[in-house]
Amino acid sequence: MQPIILRDGRVAELRMAKDVEADRVLIRDLSSRVSAESLYFRFMHVVKEVREDLITAMIGDGGPNSLGLLCMAGEELIAIGNYVRVDAGTTAEVAFLVDDKIQQKGIGTLLLEYLAESAWNHGIQQFEAYVLRDNTPMLNVFRASGYELMSTYESDTIHLHLSLSHTEKLRTLRAMRDKRATVASLKPFFEPNSIAVIGASKDPTHLGHVLLRNILQSDYRGTVYPVNPTATSVSAVRAYKSVLSVPETVDLAMIAVPAAQVNAVVDDCLRAEVGAIIIVASGFSDRDPEGSMLEKEIFRKIRGAGRRMIGPSSLGLLHLTEEVHMNASFSPVLPISGSIAIASHSGALGIAVLEYASRIGVGVSSFVSLGNRVDVSGNDLLQYWEDDAATKIIVLYLESFGNPRKFWSITRRIARQKPIIVVKSARTASAFSLSKTRQSTLAAPDTAVDALFRQAGIIRVNTLLELFDAAAILSYAPLPRGRRVAVVTNTAGGAVITVDTIIREGLEFVGPVINLGFEALAQSYRDVLPQVLRDDSVDAVMVIFTPVSATDQEGVMKAIAQAVEEVQQDYEKQGHTHEVKPIVANFLTPGDDFVHYICAGTLRIPVYPFPEHAVRALAKVADYASFCRTEPGDLPVFEDIDSDQIRSLVRQNLQPELALLPREQAEQLLSILGVATAKKQHTDIRTMWLEMKVDSLFGPLITLYAFHDYELSSEDVPQIKSGTRMMPLTDLDAREMVEAVLSHVQLQLVSARALMGILLRLSVLIESAPEIFSVICRRIEFDQEKAYLVDFEIFVQAVPSL
Repeated sequence: MQPIILRDGRVAELRMAKDVEADRVLIRDLSSRVSAESLYFRFMHVVKEVREDLITAMIGDGGPNSLGLLCMAGEELIAIGNYVRVDAGTTAEVAFLVDDKIQQKGIGTLLLEYLAESAWNHGIQQFEAYVLRDNTPMLNVFRASGYELMSTYESDTIHLHLSLSHTEKLRTLRAMRDKRATVASLKPFFEPNSIAVIGASKDPTHLGHVLLRNILQSDYRGTVYPVNPTATSVSAVRAYKSVLSVPETVDLAMIAVPAAQVNAVVDDCLRAEVGAIIIVASGFSDRDPEGSMLEKEIFRKIRGAGRRMIGPSSLGLLHLTEEVHMNASFSPVLPISGSIAIASHSGALGIAVLEYASRIGVGVSSFVSLGNRVDVSGNDLLQYWEDDAATKIIVLYLESFGNPRKFWSITRRIARQKPIIVVKSARTASAFSLSKTRQSTLAAPDTAVDALFRQAGIIRVNTLLELFDAAAILSYAPLPRGRRVAVVTNTAGGAVITVDTIIREGLEFVGPVINLGFEALAQSYRDVLPQVLRDDSVDAVMVIFTPVSATDQEGVMKAIAQAVEEVQQDYEKQGHTHEVKPIVANFLTPGDDFVHYICAGTLRIPVYPFPEHAVRALAKVADYASFCRTEPGDLPVFEDIDSDQIRSLVRQNLQPELALLPREQAEQLLSILGVATAKKQHTDIRTMWLEMKVDSLFGPLITLYAFHDYELSSEDVPQIKSGTRMMPLTDLDAREMVEAVLSHVQLQLVSARALMGILLRLSVLIESAPEIFSVICRRIEFDQEKAYLVDFEIFVQAVPSL
């Protein structure tokens, strides 16, 4: 089953049709329910009853030559789409039949996308369709799909041809459609007008009671309904025996009953047409296989009803905006409203994060404890927060990835507008084995995670403390325009470790250290800081302060604030659009074990307990600022590459299992690709090793390795690598890979360009032929004009259907 989200936010599932009586019955039932007009548009003649041979054609053979996809809402078939290959060629005819009551909801578009993906993986390069001129809804599906379209008119019929090649326009349109549908599906969670707390107990220690109390105390402006089969009221609010007894349709149901009772409660919620469900109960896949089976059964029910769920084992949700102010979670503290949205795979750590955010005064816009992530995932939340006006920074605590390629696609789109800070745990096998997600996900290789984060512009931190250290700067300061850092201090001791950390973290130290000494402390900071902030050779300032007496700190904080305000006001008077440079501070005072702030007008200067914390946070922010300043790369287009010829050659050599492409065919393939090869080595010195492989989670990855410039035996392995990248590569990705090894291998500029060309052309190869499983080249040689692959292997493998 492949879950999909319709245009109005409802959910359904796609699955491949099978030639079994049960599926034939589903297709007959759908055909009998739709209108005569829908049947006429589908078969282009009057149809009273769909013949069995037509049903056989609609079901298909599973993909190689034909495929039928069923769109299911629970046990009911609401649409079917299918393709049939034409004359054993690379074209297939595509057609759809959609239940009248669900038309105009985007089902036809989604069926087209998934059929096209399967067809492409089976060597079909274009769809054709015959559509009656007055079948406007179907024509709109094709025209708005994003596929390159050609039309010819034949009497009362339009003959359409759609190229299935993956273009940037197609990717963008698909992503936007998915985002709009996802956001619509999540509105009942974030914008509910009514909430039912099912399992709201009179016992103040019971989870349901805590949940109800937190909602009531958070100044939630909607209606709250406690549901308790034995109580008439809970927390002075009238209670109802069942959600079915509630006098209005509930937008959001919070289920806080024991796991054994959840199934029955979900049935009641679906009968009551509840908009969305959060299950806080544990005891499902987080406990044992039996719990996992129960979880799947509950999910199938909710999905079949077109609803969405968070959990099970979720600790709830917060949404703190002007329009909605609710704490539908177990968090004992309510953070101030702010601009940081938080999603956590661990409920307990998530609550701790909220508590720390409250301690340091960081404002929160949203928080979601995802629990077992059966349905709503981090990818969904990212898409909701992308256009959420209240959210400026996104913070994630991740233990695993469900769909890392989709995560990559979404975060690449968001990160230049909103910083994304991530703690990715379960990085070792031992830690992953302890994660409750181990039953349903694979361990993610950390090299692949690094590649994803680097290319998307994600700020990766190792600890929750580092996460908030970086967020403290991003929340209240402008991004630095470079990496040059000046240090202002009144003691040399703190400056030493500060400068060490500046260099170690890849920042540039602007010397010398400005040591103010211990005389006239406040006035010294007041006089010197404006000069440093106005210095064009400085991009950020680190301020260190060690008090001499107990009264020094307040005066110095005031002096720093005044200095910053003076510079900002000068900028405003002069009509400058830029803000004061970012400032981080460390006050070496007893009792300071977390971040606090100096308020300077509209700016807030974070004060860290240790200088190295401040510098590490500044380095993370400087890296992000550098990413934002860099123009996004482009996917190259090579006019000399014949993608159809590549695909044909690869498919001619497919075997049932993973297979090595014969040397002659591999050379022919690379020749079509425009990559030069050599049959034997011309020197004993190897410099490059390249590996491209399809990872089961992350898809195609590519890594470039470099040898030191001396002779190696055949058993030696590369010693330097450029870092792994996810594919497809942009020109920026390829340039960064090559630049990373240039300091270790002496290459002329022309050779570096040739190497970039190889990387980009291999990226086109994997896009043109998804059957390519791996390309390994153990030797790359260079001359004055070209780069050559010498010792290489190419493996191919058939791509499975949906």
